[in-house]
Amino acid sequence: MNTNDPRFEIIRQSRDGNASSEELAQLEASLREDPDFRETYVRYMNLDMALGTVAKAAPRPAPTALRQPARWFTWRPLTAAAAGIVFGMLCTSVVFGYVTQRSAVRKMPLSVYDAGLEDPKQTLNDGLPSQAGQWGIDNAKMVPAEGGITPLAGNHMLRLEQIPRESTVRNHTSRAYQVLDLRSLPASAMTNDTEVEVSASFCATNNDTSSRYLIRAIALDEAPVQATKNFWSKVESDGVVSESQRFDSVPGSAGWQTFSMTLRLPPGSKTLALIFGAVPPEDASLPASVHYLDEVQVSLLSSETSLP
Repeated sequence: MNTNDPRFEIIRQSRDGNASSEELAQLEASLREDPDFRETYVRYMNLDMALGTVAKAAPRPAPTALRQPARWFTWRPLTAAAAGIVFGMLCTSVVFGYVTQRSAVRKMPLSVYDAGLEDPKQTLNDGLPSQAGQWGIDNAKMVPAEGGITPLAGNHMLRLEQIPRESTVRNHTSRAYQVLDLRSLPASAMTNDTEVEVSASFCATNNDTSSRYLIRAIALDEAPVQATKNFWSKVESDGVVSESQRFDSVPGSAGWQTFSMTLRLPPGSKTLALIFGAVPPEDASLPASVHYLDEVQVSLLSSETSLP
């Protein structure tokens, strides 16, 4: 890994938020046109992320209402793109490293309705579903393999289509929603250090430019039917625990990419609302792309003595 390459100084500047737009453009061009540099870049990023993962595993203070995203997700878009591709390629190993650092942690899968999106006859709710056991969507559709894109697993996936810019909507991100009922979890599992891990896989039809994806998790202390009423006003409340992270793919990276995030789950949580989205490019001149979602996984991370 030749870190004396002058382009690595741009990487460091970008990581710290100090790179100019010209430097970011130069770095993006190198990532797109130089496969050897791209491979070295990914390995460099993986090392930095691994160090951050070890730091995250250290004892932490009591949770606050809103957690700050991990450092690598606060970088500017290009560096976040590198973090995204590392998660896409090495998501399993990163999570494994995190869990093994906290040797007393166990992982318990939570039930997600049709996590693999295999029931094409189901009714997709318009917007956030009003109860658990449904998928909600904004401008999306359940589809089989199409246009050279094959589902990651099974026979179907969710197509997140571009929302026309001329549409008079507040947010042009194409989203999918899921609501989980946490009331069946044993009370002993909901400790002060309990976290929920959410992962999802995305794929884009256009790989020439970076794609941006969103995963958001929101914990509420009401049952799903009550929690989803006036939901968006509740989300703005200081008392609601929420985590939102964006992931960017590196231009030229094709195929499915898996991204993952965690949320500290406060004791007494009864509902977990999940949002998965494909964010439109800020530059309207960039070619539109269709995005796909598949294989959503949610797990509870807690101490071995807490989980049954």
